[in-house]
Amino acid sequence: MTIATTSRPKLMLLAIDASPAERIDSWIADGSLPNLAALRASGTHGRINSTAEHLIGTAWPTFHTGLLPPEHGWTFYLTWRPDLMRFVRPTQEWLPIHPFYREFPLDGPRVIAIDVPITYAARPFNGIELCGWGTHDKIARPSSFPLGLGDRIRREIGPPPIADEAADRQSAASLLAYRDELIAAVDWHLRAGLTLMREHPWDLFFLGFGSLHRCGHKIWNHLGTTDAPTAEQRDELDDAMRQVALATDRAVGALIAAAGPETRIMTFSLHGMVENYSLFPLHQRMLDRILSGERRDDPEVPPRSTASRVREAIPLGLRSRLKNALPMRLQDQMTLYWRFRAGDWSRTRAILLAGDLEALIQVNLKGRERSGIVEPGPPYEALLDEIAAGFRSFHDLDSGEPFVRDARRGQAIWPEAVRRRPLPDLVVWNQRRSSFGIRGFASERYGIVRNYDLGFFPDGRNGHHVGEGWFIAGGADLPRA
Repeated sequence: MTIATTSRPKLMLLAIDASPAERIDSWIADGSLPNLAALRASGTHGRINSTAEHLIGTAWPTFHTGLLPPEHGWTFYLTWRPDLMRFVRPTQEWLPIHPFYREFPLDGPRVIAIDVPITYAARPFNGIELCGWGTHDKIARPSSFPLGLGDRIRREIGPPPIADEAADRQSAASLLAYRDELIAAVDWHLRAGLTLMREHPWDLFFLGFGSLHRCGHKIWNHLGTTDAPTAEQRDELDDAMRQVALATDRAVGALIAAAGPETRIMTFSLHGMVENYSLFPLHQRMLDRILSGERRDDPEVPPRSTASRVREAIPLGLRSRLKNALPMRLQDQMTLYWRFRAGDWSRTRAILLAGDLEALIQVNLKGRERSGIVEPGPPYEALLDEIAAGFRSFHDLDSGEPFVRDARRGQAIWPEAVRRRPLPDLVVWNQRRSSFGIRGFASERYGIVRNYDLGFFPDGRNGHHVGEGWFIAGGADLPRA
C-alpha cells in the first residue's frame, strides 16, 4: 500500500505516562534503555514542571487544552456539581476538554492518536483514534474513530490490554503476574501503533503508554503486599518497573524506526511517581473533628460495618471483575459509597471532594451550592481559615512532624488564570514522606487520628504522583543540547 506524502513535517509524540524522572535517568545511565539513550544523545532533554505539582489530576487536561486548571476546571474523574449537590463523572458537554489534535481543520495535520490519557470518547475529526483502551485513567469506555476500527483492533490485536485498577492490596505472586500483563500491554500498544502507521498517512502520531503509570502505582517496590514475599519475590517486585520500562523502550525504538528519519520525536511524562505518601483516608476524620469542634481519639482497631465484612469476603479478582462489568455510572456510585457520604445539607458546612492525594475542601456556600448554608464573604473566609488551622494542628504521633506541607485557597493557586471555573475552596497538601510506617497524627484540639493502613498503603498503591515530569526530544532538525 502506497501512502501519499506531504511537505508537512512529521511529529511523533510518545507519552510514557507517569514515569519517574530519576528512575528513567538512572536506567538510561546504566544501559537499560538504549533507545531513549540514543534519542537523548541525538537531541535535547529536560524536566517538566506541570500543574500536577498542585493538583495531581490536572496535568493532562492542561496539556490538551493549553489552559490553566481554573480555566478548564478538571480536577478528578468524579467532580462536584453544586447545582445538583452530588458527584458526577464529567462529560464533554458539561466540562469540555478537547484535545488539541481533535481541533485541527480538515486540511490540517492528519492524526493517529492511541490512548492519549484523560480524553472523552473518540469523535469524528481529521484522523483516526483509539481512546481509553490501554490508559491507566479511563474516563470513558474504550472507543474508536472511525467506528469499526475498534472491532477490528479487538479481533486482530486483542481486547483492551489494561483493565480498571483494582483498588486493594494484592499478594506478591499476583503483583508479579500483573507485571507480566503490563509488559504484554506495551506490546499491544506497539502492534496497534505499527498497524495504523502502515495503513494511514499521518503528520502527527500520538501514543500514550499506560503500563508504567499503572506499575508505578501498584508495584513501585515490594512493600505493602498482603503476604510476606520471598527474597526472590522482593527482588523481582523492586525491579518490576524497570522490566516494564525495558519493554517500553523496545517499543519506542520500533516506533521511531518505523516513523523514519524525517520525523521529529518527543518522548515525555507530564508528571512523575514516588513511594506513596497519600493519607487520604485520614482527611475525612480530620475534617469531621474540625467542623464539629469535638476532641476524640480514634480506636486502635478500626470499626468494621457489615457491608465492609461482606466486601472483604469477596476475593479481589472477582470483586474487580464484577465492578468492571457494571456501567460506569454504577461503578462511580460504588466508589462514592465506600469513600464518601452525604450528610444533612442543612447542617453541613463543608465537604471533602473526591480525590486520592490532596485534601480538597468544598464549602456548602449560599448562592453556589443548591443547598448552601454558609454566607459568602467574612463567614466563608472565616470557615476556610478555621479548617486550614485545624489541619495544621495535627502532628505525627512519633516524630512530631506537622501533617500539613501547605494549605491554600484553590482560586489562589493560579492567579494568572484569565477565566474561572470552580476549583476546591481549600487545598491541603500533606508532607511528602512514605505513609507506610505512619501510625497517625495527634492534635491538642481534636485528638488522635490513626492510620489504619499502617504497614500498607491506601488503595493498595505503593507509589503515587509528584508534579515533576521529563522529556527527551530528537530527530529531524532538532539541535543537540
